[in-house]
Amino acid sequence: MSETLQMILVFIIMILVIIYARRVRAAKMIKARDFILEDLRSKNALSAESAVHLDYAQRSFFRIGLRDDRPKVLRQMIQFGIIGMTEGQLFYLNESALSHIKNQP
Repeated sequence: MSETLQMILVFIIMILVIIYARRVRAAKMIKARDFILEDLRSKNALSAESAVHLDYAQRSFFRIGLRDDRPKVLRQMIQFGIIGMTEGQLFYLNESALSHIKNQP
């Protein structure tokens, strides 16, 4: 096999590995999103009055070697208005914002 063909093959394999890694990462973020939504629904935290404390809202430094995407996903959902946060670091689900985002193309 020529050296040029080997380089092209290595380049293609590297691109495929990067695509696969991005898909795995996206799947983990979606899993974290679904966990947060289900957690808030199960705790019936659907308004500011019924807001609850979430243990995973802050990053834990004791989980060395284990990536926890929940704090990052939670911050993103707060920025989009899907989750509300009260003054006392309590969280609740904003169902109307969630349904609005789901209905967008």
